[in-house]
Amino acid sequence: MNAFFRSAAGSVLLGAAASFAAPPLPGHVLGPHEARPRIDGRLDEAVWREVPAFEAFRQFRPDSRPDAGAYRTRVQVLVEPHALVFAITATDPEPARLLAPLLRRDQVWPDQDSVTVWVDAMGRQQIAQFLRVNPAGVVADGVYTAATDGEDETPDFLEVEAAAQRTADGYTVEIRWPLINLRYAQDGGLPWRFAFTRRVPRELPIALTSTARERQDANAIRDMHTLDALAELPASWLEASHLRVKAEGTWRRTEAERSAQRGNLGLALQWRPRADWVVDGLWRPDFSQDELDAPQLSGNTQFALFLPEKRAFFLESSDVVGQQPPDDWGQARGLAAFYSRAVAAPRAGLRATWRGVHDEATALLMRDEPGGTWLRPGAYATDSADNTLPSTLLFARHRWGLGPDGGSGALAPLVSLRDWGAGRHTAVAGFDGLWHLSATDQLSGHLLRSQDSTALGADGQLQRAAALGSHNAWLLWRHRGEHWRVNAHWESIGAGFVNDNGFVPQAGIRRSTLETGYALHPQADTSSAFPLYELEGTLRLQDVRTLRDARRGVPAGETVGQAVQPGWFLLGPRDTELWGHANLQRLRARTGGALHAANSLSLGLGTHPGPRLSFVNLELEAGRLLDVDADRVVPGAHGSVFVSNRQSIGGWGLLAEWRAARSRLQSPTGGWALSERSNALKLVLLPSAAQALRLVHQRTRSQRVGEALLAGWDDRDTISTLTWLAREGPLRNWSVGASHARPAGEPQSRTEVFVKWQEGWGR
Repeated sequence: MNAFFRSAAGSVLLGAAASFAAPPLPGHVLGPHEARPRIDGRLDEAVWREVPAFEAFRQFRPDSRPDAGAYRTRVQVLVEPHALVFAITATDPEPARLLAPLLRRDQVWPDQDSVTVWVDAMGRQQIAQFLRVNPAGVVADGVYTAATDGEDETPDFLEVEAAAQRTADGYTVEIRWPLINLRYAQDGGLPWRFAFTRRVPRELPIALTSTARERQDANAIRDMHTLDALAELPASWLEASHLRVKAEGTWRRTEAERSAQRGNLGLALQWRPRADWVVDGLWRPDFSQDELDAPQLSGNTQFALFLPEKRAFFLESSDVVGQQPPDDWGQARGLAAFYSRAVAAPRAGLRATWRGVHDEATALLMRDEPGGTWLRPGAYATDSADNTLPSTLLFARHRWGLGPDGGSGALAPLVSLRDWGAGRHTAVAGFDGLWHLSATDQLSGHLLRSQDSTALGADGQLQRAAALGSHNAWLLWRHRGEHWRVNAHWESIGAGFVNDNGFVPQAGIRRSTLETGYALHPQADTSSAFPLYELEGTLRLQDVRTLRDARRGVPAGETVGQAVQPGWFLLGPRDTELWGHANLQRLRARTGGALHAANSLSLGLGTHPGPRLSFVNLELEAGRLLDVDADRVVPGAHGSVFVSNRQSIGGWGLLAEWRAARSRLQSPTGGWALSERSNALKLVLLPSAAQALRLVHQRTRSQRVGEALLAGWDDRDTISTLTWLAREGPLRNWSVGASHARPAGEPQSRTEVFVKWQEGWGR
């Protein structure tokens, strides 16, 4: 489980409250003789005196009440010809206690005062864009998906203007959200929907909302406001168009065995001919300065590991593509059809996305250069090899809304193709779907069919092979009640299922999983040393068995793994989360091998201690663990720690993050057989919200003691980067930096200096 993201998304938005239909929001259309407000957070322009306010906020944490108490909150909405403008006034009886550090984008965590605006411009209450602002004007933005009840903060709406000002009795926030950052149907469609929430992080964190939600709600946007001033969309909005072109230049000099320097010129384009169409293109992009992936320990893993997407091009239209991140247990079922990190080194690409009243569609065509890894999954391991071939990929998906308003569910046929040339290709076709059975229950899943005409040769190269077809089927029943929470999965993934555009780390299996939880919501006792807001008992059951795989010699019906995992979860003050579960497992490392009893205990803690030590997350598993390579169960442990610290230095912000992990398995003869460790330190100095100096240092080491029939190794990997990043509006940014790396297995270190500039034009 990832305690931080559960705290950041779920616990903020779920609460006990009486059910009521969200009333319409009042609003004001900017008149032809009224001046547009300047986005500075002051709310002192004359137009704000003409805009009616909504003030019926409710408190739902720590206790439910029908008003906001001393934390009065008011929202005003102004409709401009090309944007929506929001003004939020947040009253605080102790304004000196406001927590508002200067941080980089997307770092507005639950330990800070903040307000959040949620906008569903499609009106289906399935997807909502959100913008969260703290009293220092720092922004976090992204997309919330009702089907997974989760936030994705990777998309950035850079054209949105936001500012905040502290006042004598709290703070005010002003936001201009341009139409070019909102996605809506050409024909007007359903009424737009809005919601607003506010966080007050004190010893007993307070959460306020403009709407009421009940604990049994399946998601956080089931109840949203309409806007009186948008009863009908202005004609200018329906015909709104824009064009944005951004050129980039990169120069780098590399010092390794031989020195080299090179430059790159690239281009990115976004064209919106009208409200419902968006066309994105890129040519020769340079993503090398994107933030490094966090190190992961992989010496005792059987299957490929997921990496999150950070490249801006792939984040646009991500909701229409249908990607879903892995769940708390690491299962990535929602990436079987498309996984953007499978595109390693794009040379050129074009994507078109259309959004209708009830339907939406996207198509992507791209040329990818050599890089990344070929993955060929099996029941017991993922075979892999370095990708040395260029390729062309195609992905297309059309989502039909079901029901009279498109909100009862969806059915989405899709096709995915990767062509490696010389008759080598992988292709997938099928559909995914979602059906809302009730306010508390939903069904979702996919049915995919693949055809693969490739094989990994003994030399690690991709060869042409006889075409082999296979399937990937998944069905999920999800229930969210006031007390009971249930996820029941059934999966069948054929032995030959391959998708070079997706992420499928395991195949040739049939897997059944049941995850249940029963939550109690005690009334918080403020006199207690550790008042409880939630107490939950959990139970996870899983059974994984093989399907016949003739190529790997795996019979049908062989048990790969079974698990019984009873556990518990506590939520307390300062968003402190404590959780644990027993792992009573039977695991097999290879076909025909022994089915080992592997029993362990997992514990976790996530908390926001204070304004400086802003977040601490600790996780530990210890007991008898499976040593995959040695095919035995031995005493062992692995743990991880993440610490975030914030400081203010003369008006500048300083963020320090430390992430470390350690794993060790014992040898039957004494001492250790496998030892792994990783450390990652990130320091970010922020003179302003638009400038940052970022230092990253990462080290990993994996050691195996050699034994009879088992080779040893000692792999070390080190990388350090220092980068100055600056942004001037949404269309201009630049970076200057240097890096020093020594990858595992390479005898020479590599040093690089680089300069990158991006300049854009828009209309």
